[in-house]
Amino acid sequence: MADHTPYSVEYLREELILRPIIVSTGSLNLSIFMSHLVFDVLDWRPVMICITSDILAVGMDHYFDYGSSLVFARAAGDAAMMSTFAQARILLVFSTVLFIVALSCSPLLTWVAVATFFGPAFLWDVDLVQLFCRLNVKYLDKSYVKKPNDRTKLSIKRIPWIKALLDGVIRGCGTFAVVYSILASTAPARVYADWQMWTASEIIVWSTLNRACHSVMTDIRDFREDSEGRVPTIPVLLGSVRRAKVLLTIIHLFTLWIYIRNPYIVFASLYATVLVWILTPITPRRFYQLSFQSQTLVILMYYIVRLAPLPVAESVHSHRL
Repeated sequence: MADHTPYSVEYLREELILRPIIVSTGSLNLSIFMSHLVFDVLDWRPVMICITSDILAVGMDHYFDYGSSLVFARAAGDAAMMSTFAQARILLVFSTVLFIVALSCSPLLTWVAVATFFGPAFLWDVDLVQLFCRLNVKYLDKSYVKKPNDRTKLSIKRIPWIKALLDGVIRGCGTFAVVYSILASTAPARVYADWQMWTASEIIVWSTLNRACHSVMTDIRDFREDSEGRVPTIPVLLGSVRRAKVLLTIIHLFTLWIYIRNPYIVFASLYATVLVWILTPITPRRFYQLSFQSQTLVILMYYIVRLAPLPVAESVHSHRL
């Protein structure tokens, strides 16, 4: 640990506490949006499950990522740093309690949805080979189990192309699956007419593609570190940030094309495309929140238009005709 350079307390506080909370706001907004548009109700259970799942998945991942800083803090007697980790543990414990309460009040179908869609998020950086070895030691070469450093770590985020895909599926399909599992039996989905602005399929597909593309944006942000660490993210596999940006642009323009009748998705796609070319690996991390919160911006715009005078709302929504 002598050559270990500790992170600042401010940085650790952001990564361990602030970032999980910020990420959870995306699920807060999206779960409320889906509940209202598809089922016309607001239930605390799917919202709480989605929020706490985000906090737990991101919070635990970051807590173990920065575990060496905790070891350093204890050795150095750094009270401020140890306090930050203590606050992170309190956040995780509190979120766990809320998650269990919300899940225990939900039907069995919700448990299945959570295990299916959110389960992989809790194994994001877990060494899958080591996990399998521990469960099946008697069937495997014990020397392989004892020497994990002799091979490349295999975790979900290191499987080529899978990180962005899973991010999109978890936050798009997974959020809807949780909402549907709780509300479908008590609040049947609305019957959509051609003039209505959103459909369930539009919300799911747009959310999935939007979140998957943002995941690639974070890979662009971390391109240098991932290249050095041989993490097979999409930009690393394509060999350059520029190629990744071209791919993202194609996806956003494709989304715009298939949902050209929805002005909100059109705006979201254009907004995301602009950010693709503005943000770079040297852009400060905080500016990538503009990409992450793109859905929040669209949802906010939707409700602002709904609250606007009738002629304004009709003018915007007439684009759907």
